[in-house]
Amino acid sequence: METKMCVLDETKECDGCMECEVCDLDPSKICDNCGKCLNLPDVVSIKIDDVILDPNDPRAKELTKKR
Repeated sequence: METKMCVLDETKECDGCMECEVCDLDPSKICDNCGKCLNLPDVVSIKIDDVILDPNDPRAKELTKKR
């Protein structure tokens, strides 16, 4: 069985303390992934270079090699 490492202290194994689940802004609640601690703008965008629908397209194979 593979041991899971602590996300807050990568030098120790996870002991199930759940400290990683506590909200950074309100320590009395569990994180609900609201994102307020990230200070992101209301609208975030990404640029899409290309959409490849055919998996046999040579560009698709090239993109999977980069990953």
